[in-house]
Amino acid sequence: MGIRATLPPVPKTSARTLVLRPADPFDLIRWLARSQSDPRKAVAELVQNSIDADARHIVVSRRRLRGGPALTVRDDGEGVLPGLGREEALRYIATNIGSSRKRSLSPEERRRLVVTGQYGVGLLGFWSIGRRMEIRSRVAGSSVHVLRLVEDEPRVALDELAVEIGSPDTFTEIVVTELHETGSRALSGRRLAEYLAAELRGPILASGVEMEVHDAMAKGTAQKRFSVVPRRFTGEPLRLAADLPVAGFPSTHVELYLARGAERPAIQVSCAGTLVADDIGELHALDLDTPPWVGCELSGLIDFPGFTVPPGSRRGVVPDRSAEAFARAMIDLRPLVENELRRLERERRAAADRHVVDELRRALRGLRGRLPQYDLPPVLGSRGGVVSDERGAPEPLDPEEAAPAGLELFPAGDLATVSIAPDPVEVAPGHEHRARAEARDGDGRLIRRGVTYRWSMEGAGFSLRGEGARPAVTAEAATRPGATARLRVEVEQGARTAAAEATVEAVEPLPDEAGFGIPEPHLVDASGETWRSRFDGRRWEVNQMHEDYLALKGEARARLRY
Repeated sequence: MGIRATLPPVPKTSARTLVLRPADPFDLIRWLARSQSDPRKAVAELVQNSIDADARHIVVSRRRLRGGPALTVRDDGEGVLPGLGREEALRYIATNIGSSRKRSLSPEERRRLVVTGQYGVGLLGFWSIGRRMEIRSRVAGSSVHVLRLVEDEPRVALDELAVEIGSPDTFTEIVVTELHETGSRALSGRRLAEYLAAELRGPILASGVEMEVHDAMAKGTAQKRFSVVPRRFTGEPLRLAADLPVAGFPSTHVELYLARGAERPAIQVSCAGTLVADDIGELHALDLDTPPWVGCELSGLIDFPGFTVPPGSRRGVVPDRSAEAFARAMIDLRPLVENELRRLERERRAAADRHVVDELRRALRGLRGRLPQYDLPPVLGSRGGVVSDERGAPEPLDPEEAAPAGLELFPAGDLATVSIAPDPVEVAPGHEHRARAEARDGDGRLIRRGVTYRWSMEGAGFSLRGEGARPAVTAEAATRPGATARLRVEVEQGARTAAAEATVEAVEPLPDEAGFGIPEPHLVDASGETWRSRFDGRRWEVNQMHEDYLALKGEARARLRY
């Protein structure tokens, strides 16, 4: 007998179809909500909804409300389902979890509109932020309706609120209260602004939305307002086509840089502008954790709107047909990236050789004055035909430093803002250029005393020399023109702080002046010949294939002596 005897007989009729149905739908809702464990990502989802609603201005605030910490997201977009009445619209989103109007968009439409969400579950992420959430909505001067949700509670409440004086005709506001302690720490003003700038880089740039983070819970006189501005990638750009075809799907946008010396360079991956992987190597199912995608100091962004993104965590991609097509496109892109890396390495070596030449020219500058008895050939420079545009030239003496400051009618007040001049800071490889921090009070008066400066540089090939209000920005000799970095200054005056950033860019060096002296050396390939350098009556040539020169590869000082 055994187990077989206890089983019901199998009917011999044709197979029947059934419809899957959850035993408890709220268990699935609970699972979706709990799958979002990062409160910052949950806030980004709420902000993404505002961008999708064509908002032009978004304010994210952290403040005290009803005796405890709260987080709000307010926008001036078209509103929640603007074609419906307010109560009907809020009722719809509460009773249709897992349904979204964005789902009907094609991948190409999603790419063009920079819309990522399509599952209608982004609102559930508030469970990782706090215990309660309210969605307040008003459209075209209507009454204000509110939808109230509570963590781990299946029931919601709909209500109508009094319209506040001065309230705009159309707005949407999300209010999360009773914040979780761990989540509240992760949502401080500066940290949240920097996270949103990186996480929503694509949608912010594509939509042009203005976004701010207000942190009313910051202590004392610490900075409380932060603009959310996506940062430019630093490094040397790879010359690749901006759009990579993907068979059967929308094209992939590619923006890659070689970030030599960066602390943790990585290629980010996004779907329709929203980040799904901080490092392309995290997409293990696509076999992209090998060079050149990792381990080659590459940074930048690859955006593919055809990905299927896990609806809960919104991190990673589903390994389906679209992901396979993307992986095949990356195989086609790989040799192009490797060729670009080889080109940049050749140019880096050539830049190192040019640095040796520049050092030699500086060493021999003024030779005609020291040795007037010699007949030297003419040397062309900027006065001999090439006119400089002064890009990358040393900054002239600041008029404020050239003359003593006169008496001011009103002394400067407390620190309010700081800016960096010039912006961008342009510096030639092997040279330096001074940047200037201008700290001002609330009335715009320059603060000259009583403030301290803390400078930092983000980007390979550049460094800082000196302190105070006017440090020198130096570009290494091997840095290629076009490379960029970010310069940051934080200013303190007692308990008050302010910060600013500026772009640093490597530019072509200025040509020397015309006159008489040693012509510019030209590196030539003369393998097998014994001469080291020679003057052929027109130019000075240096044999860079001489065995002694090759033996000194990587030793700039020794090559200069050579």
